[in-house]
Amino acid sequence: MTAVSNANTWSVNEGKGEAFAAAIVTAKGIHERLGAEVAVLQTQTGGIPATLVYVTSFESGAAYGAFIDALGEDEEWQQFWAQALIDRPAELVQSALYSVVEI
Repeated sequence: MTAVSNANTWSVNEGKGEAFAAAIVTAKGIHERLGAEVAVLQTQTGGIPATLVYVTSFESGAAYGAFIDALGEDEEWQQFWAQALIDRPAELVQSALYSVVEI
């Protein structure tokens, strides 16, 4: 069961839809290799209109911490992020870390 999720809400820059889709495919592969479960959601109502939400989920806080540690050291991720900062296919408009509340 998912215990921790990180949701990043992106607004795609005009004319950059295909570039952002390609970036998502690359990021998803890296994140899954490092232990994340990934979902990409499109905002339908509420929230921030016309955005995509990229969610990474983990079974525990420890798994999330291990992912963050690995991400910071991952050469493929560093190269990907450096290029994304140059290409700027989308702008990050919101980021949040969620944990499950068991009731």
